[in-house]
Amino acid sequence: MRPKTGDTANILFIIVVCIVAVLPYLIMGISCFSTSASIKGNLIFSDISLSNFVSNWDSLMNEKYFLSSLWNSFFVSTLASLGGVLVASMAGYAYTIYSSKKINWLFLASFYSMLIPTAAILVPIFLIFKYTNLLDTYLALILTSMSIPFLIYLFKQNTRLFPTELISAAKIDGLSELSIFFKVYIPYLKPVYIAAIMISFFNAWNSILIPVVILQSQYKFTNAIFLNSLGSIWSADYAVMMLALLISTLPPLVLFLIFQRHIIKTMGGIN
Repeated sequence: MRPKTGDTANILFIIVVCIVAVLPYLIMGISCFSTSASIKGNLIFSDISLSNFVSNWDSLMNEKYFLSSLWNSFFVSTLASLGGVLVASMAGYAYTIYSSKKINWLFLASFYSMLIPTAAILVPIFLIFKYTNLLDTYLALILTSMSIPFLIYLFKQNTRLFPTELISAAKIDGLSELSIFFKVYIPYLKPVYIAAIMISFFNAWNSILIPVVILQSQYKFTNAIFLNSLGSIWSADYAVMMLALLISTLPPLVLFLIFQRHIIKTMGGIN
């Protein structure tokens, strides 16, 4: 049976979108085998060699804070995602299972907080951490990297699909509220937790505006800050920058490819 015209158009559209999405990464990968002079002269494909890649790799590894920035981003993103998911899932559980008019108002307050631009809260965040002596600390960075409002919304919407009969049965068996949460709720919504951790990890990994305000020591810089400060428009080695960008995209990309089915399944619970 021949495919319908609409199906063919959809397939062609998806192919075009995929090409457009992958093309920047392909050019970035090819640029790693070129030189900065070739990239500046729009001659990326004229000087591609393995020796250029080795030279770019050596230059990048000689950057003092590159590897430490990768570790800082991984450390902060992991703790921020785990902590944010735990807090947000508890809130989402409470907002749904113990729903009331007052609780709904609290949920709306947390939900609409997502509409506040990050730039509008930079000064308050700076002052809070200044007076609490938390400036230039990993704790401040972790706290500000938690995507709690969005995660609360994510868990609240998916908790609507959670059968409340399981809670009643667990209470009859003598389980406490915390036991129900950890032994019944979390296992049942395991795909949601995995997707939430991934989404939170990506947000924390790519965050730059608040970390720039909080961090002052170079050895504590996250990868996003390091990439931003790698070079100026006049002195930047673009081949090295492309290699640094390529390496920096690998951790989130690998995690997404491993857990993408959980993210897609979870997004189905949001409506």
